[in-house]
Amino acid sequence: MAQQTVPVQPKTVDVPKLKPLILPGLPKNGEIVANAPLTAAEAVKIALAHQPQVAISKANADALHGQALQTQSLLNPTVSANAGITKSRVDSQGSQGLVGGASNSIDGTLTLNQLIFDFNKTRDQVRQSQAVENAGYRTFDQTLQDVALLAKQDFYGYVQAQQQTKVQEANVTNRQAQVDLTQATVNAGTGEPVDLVSAKTLLAQSVLAWLQSQQSEKAAGVKLANDLGIDPRTPIVVDISKEDERTLPTELNSLVDEAIKHRPSILASIETLKAAGYGVSVARKTDTPSISFQAGVETLGATNPFDRQTSFVALTMNWTLLDGGLQLGKVRQAQAEKTAAAQQLRQATQTVISDVSNAVVAVQAARQQIPVASSEVADAQEGIRLAQGRYKAGVTTFQEVITAQAALVTAQTDQVNAIAALAIALSTLDHAVGKWPVN
Repeated sequence: MAQQTVPVQPKTVDVPKLKPLILPGLPKNGEIVANAPLTAAEAVKIALAHQPQVAISKANADALHGQALQTQSLLNPTVSANAGITKSRVDSQGSQGLVGGASNSIDGTLTLNQLIFDFNKTRDQVRQSQAVENAGYRTFDQTLQDVALLAKQDFYGYVQAQQQTKVQEANVTNRQAQVDLTQATVNAGTGEPVDLVSAKTLLAQSVLAWLQSQQSEKAAGVKLANDLGIDPRTPIVVDISKEDERTLPTELNSLVDEAIKHRPSILASIETLKAAGYGVSVARKTDTPSISFQAGVETLGATNPFDRQTSFVALTMNWTLLDGGLQLGKVRQAQAEKTAAAQQLRQATQTVISDVSNAVVAVQAARQQIPVASSEVADAQEGIRLAQGRYKAGVTTFQEVITAQAALVTAQTDQVNAIAALAIALSTLDHAVGKWPVN
């Protein structure tokens, strides 16, 4: 039977009665505090507990387990019992008129049935159903990993949106300061009125960009809550945490080997191929004879069912000598399903190799971008400081200040994007190699 390790048991959610949840946080003293900052790891645990996809996938796997148990029962003995009461009346026309009589009978039967031999056809059916069950639980594992990845992507996307809002808010503050600066120079007679008009226009544009970023932040929060499987009205405060940069093999082939060993999609495809192989064996034994053993006792009586008892023992052989082409059709169908399963395994392997390769490239690129973006921010901050100083001194135009401020916003945006890209890339790499979503 497949291993059925479930890190977090899914919980039932009554959709019509959904209410905003109080998300837990774990401070240093270990006590749960309402609405404490949420980490990426906690977001994953919430998604695994509340996301309906998890419960649906688990139920599908459990249904396959039930089907496997049903197939297994074909190898086990069965005992059946039945009983009945019969009342009858017989009327006949005699010399003295209509003569009739009523009679009662109580009967019962107890029968034991056991399959003895069928060339392992039923055993292959059991092996097939067990392989299908294993594939179902590996698919459930894949669902857990997919839900965990989406939760992390949404979490870091929400953090990214919040940081972008802060960048735009800072830009509004700086633009307001530039309006004040140009107003002062105009009042002093050293500035141009056109500079003041430009500064106010840029302030209005920055306020609009800030409002748009706030809207994007709210949308990211709703998406996060929805993919966690909780009410979107739930207040979420996220912790500005980073993804764990655990030590991974740097060589691509090593990562691919690890992924092929652990990715549930690969394991599910392997089990599906096994099931298809057993399916071919079962199909080829469609018309093979089977031998069964029966034993039982029959009882019959007018008032006492045990007045007369009959015991029996029997060996029964069932053999279809001519099936009209049924076996041929089943074999061809099973062989085609096996071929499809083999190609699905090949496709899953190619997908895993592609996922790992793309994830490695993304991690490497993101790691290179972060120091570049940090340097870009430092240079832009120095540029705005120099531009504003030169403008105050009257040795440059206001256009230089505008350009420097735009460069600062771009640099800060690039830095926020680079940090989020690295966190998402690391999460994607963990998913690509089949890392378990929770420890």
